[in-house]
Amino acid sequence: MTEIKNRGHEVVFCAANDDYALKLQALGFKYIPIVLERKGMNVLADLALLFTLMKIYKNESPDWIFHNSIKPNLYGSIVAYFTGRCCINTVSGLGYMFIRKSFLSKFIMILYRFAGFSAKKIFFQNKDDMQYFLNKKLIAKEKCVLVAGSGVNTDYFKPGVNMCKQSSENNFIFLYLGRILWDKGIDELIWAVRTLKKRYPLLGVNFLGMIDSGNPSGISKSQIQEWVDEGLIKYLGEKVDVRPDLENCDCVILPSYREGTPKSLLEAAAMELPVITTDVPGCRDAVKNRVTGFLVKVKDRQALADAMEEMIKKTDSQRKQMGRNGRERVIMEYSESAVIKTYCDQIGV
Repeated sequence: MTEIKNRGHEVVFCAANDDYALKLQALGFKYIPIVLERKGMNVLADLALLFTLMKIYKNESPDWIFHNSIKPNLYGSIVAYFTGRCCINTVSGLGYMFIRKSFLSKFIMILYRFAGFSAKKIFFQNKDDMQYFLNKKLIAKEKCVLVAGSGVNTDYFKPGVNMCKQSSENNFIFLYLGRILWDKGIDELIWAVRTLKKRYPLLGVNFLGMIDSGNPSGISKSQIQEWVDEGLIKYLGEKVDVRPDLENCDCVILPSYREGTPKSLLEAAAMELPVITTDVPGCRDAVKNRVTGFLVKVKDRQALADAMEEMIKKTDSQRKQMGRNGRERVIMEYSESAVIKTYCDQIGV
């Protein structure tokens, strides 16, 4: 948005009314609030969203529309088609709708097929999601664009002053960074932590991220507090700047069931931290196994615990080499500037 604005074009954004919307307004972007019902299919709410988008697209007459996340991708594409607007959709991950097979997920695939017909291009953040859409015939191959996630600003995320700390089995800290959802593999992670705490009682495991009660896979605040009271984890809440917490950990962990391209892992790698994640779409793209971290079998809690213990037992120099490998890979393959250039090239600005 900033790059397009700097090139002399007007940028309007539509989103929920929250603190981030205020920050974007402060940067000089025109803001139009919308109400987005995130929990499943609410017919009245979704119809209201359709009519809201139709009104906005007619009033603003944009040359290009960018959609991101499931409902904007689906409903926005429908409205763009009937209002004669050009749109680009971004599939940043397939989410719980595709993890849990249901009638609703089948219906969404029908809508995605129409969205694939309507959109000029669809950006994918990993090869698996793109291939899934092609296999299901949801989109023509010539409309697919593969990008390196959302990109990482490696000048902002870089090794800090605390990265040279010495770690051992007695002061090792794992950091989970992201929304706290069951689909992120939290059940397996808690089991692994409970198991490892018997051998490493001083092991630290920090959770940093939003308690997303609006998500069907959300974990309640009371459940998180139970884990805190049990001494399994520390909950650090939500933070705008996560770099100090990345500096103060030894390894970032994300045992998710599926992702787009997890930016938290790329940001951790950019700060020269090793990572542990699952061998699933999105996550496997962010890690080179045994070079920048470990990949483990999804939903395999014992494999997760074993990988965590192996990381604990590695020497400082071994972990730091993994971290250096990770930063080098992010700089080469996941730079923010390359992703921005791809978007700008597609719309010809």
